[in-house]
Amino acid sequence: MNILHPTNLKDHQLLDSGRGQKLERFSGRLISRPEPNAVWERKLDDSFWSRADARFLNGKTCPEKGHPAPQTNGWEIGKWSDKPWIFSYQSLKFELKLSPYKHTGIFPEQAVNWDWCGELIRECGYQPNILNLFGYTGAATVAAAAAGAKVTQVDSSKPAALWARHNAALSGMKETSFRWIVDDCSKFVEREVKRKARYDAVIMDPPSFGRDHKGKIFRFGDDVPELINACGKILSDEPLFFLVNAYSTNFSAQALKNLLADILPLKKIECGELHLEEKDTGRSLPCSIFARYG
Repeated sequence: MNILHPTNLKDHQLLDSGRGQKLERFSGRLISRPEPNAVWERKLDDSFWSRADARFLNGKTCPEKGHPAPQTNGWEIGKWSDKPWIFSYQSLKFELKLSPYKHTGIFPEQAVNWDWCGELIRECGYQPNILNLFGYTGAATVAAAAAGAKVTQVDSSKPAALWARHNAALSGMKETSFRWIVDDCSKFVEREVKRKARYDAVIMDPPSFGRDHKGKIFRFGDDVPELINACGKILSDEPLFFLVNAYSTNFSAQALKNLLADILPLKKIECGELHLEEKDTGRSLPCSIFARYG
């Protein structure tokens, strides 16, 4: 099993972690937010953590005395600029926001997968047709298109789709490189099977639990095996790659690998964990698991 972490990100640093929190610098702004994997002790003093420009407050965290800052969507905001908060990856630009669910719109550890997909796309010698399921704010979609692919992104959230399209425009990408679909991913793939659609590659980043705008519940363990098998029916005869990433599940990376092996040759599938490496400490924070064929 591989443990991988990004090595070339200029706009993100993990400064410290511990006590169920992580302290990061995104594009010049310091933020603190919950991290269930960080069960160890912090390395930096609390005085350093208190410098955060924004802190996400959950049920176990309360504002400190002397910090009566306004709160937005669970965030305690300190010093903050109204200027757009832009994250750069290579030549691409993505706008960050403080979302109600502690996220910023970018998962920096995924740069490892963006690099991997981009290299395969650039070297394949043709314009591959790629399906990105649970595409969120479009980072993987835009990165794949920038490498030369045509990408269909599917996500059940209309706000996420609008954010993704904004990121594509911000990065200077042509709209003809994309197809943006707001739909339930499983239902979309079912219809693509009936339409006999074909894709050269699939990117999939499903949640452990989710609910679409119509109230339909998605559970990783119940729905992902069936979804992967359905995707196998719309893959081209010689697929370029298939990437599955997962957060906060009871599955292991090896389990994801075994699921992919139901539809693709086992010998060409690798699996592992994506980590973020702390600045100056040498510690490694596990973030997600992955399996990928290519």
